[in-house]
Amino acid sequence: MNVRIDLNEPKILAKVQNDRFGLLVSSEWKRLIDPYTPRDTGTMQDTAQIQPWQIIYRGAKTKNGKYYAAYVYYNKGANFQKKNPYSTYEWDKAAANAGQLDKLTRTLNNALQSGQY
Repeated sequence: MNVRIDLNEPKILAKVQNDRFGLLVSSEWKRLIDPYTPRDTGTMQDTAQIQPWQIIYRGAKTKNGKYYAAYVYYNKGANFQKKNPYSTYEWDKAAANAGQLDKLTRTLNNALQSGQY
């Protein structure tokens, strides 16, 4: 018995390598990592810019001229659990380790299978 599988890679890539799909990825990932994102006043989370394939966190600038988001992202010694019980530094990695990346994959697969993309 012979089995033949034809993959149309250009068609597959066209579905996932565009800004519309990239915006879905970023929006859904931000939603999934929000519980792990440090939150004090909420400004950093609330003003995050969602763009295709990226989430830009800034917040206010600190005294040394750097954005608050960069400060908290790399600050391993800070206590972040004031308002988000799972919040931590490198919150995207913590969310991935907690299974949120699997949820993202399922959501994206469902979107592709439903024909939305």
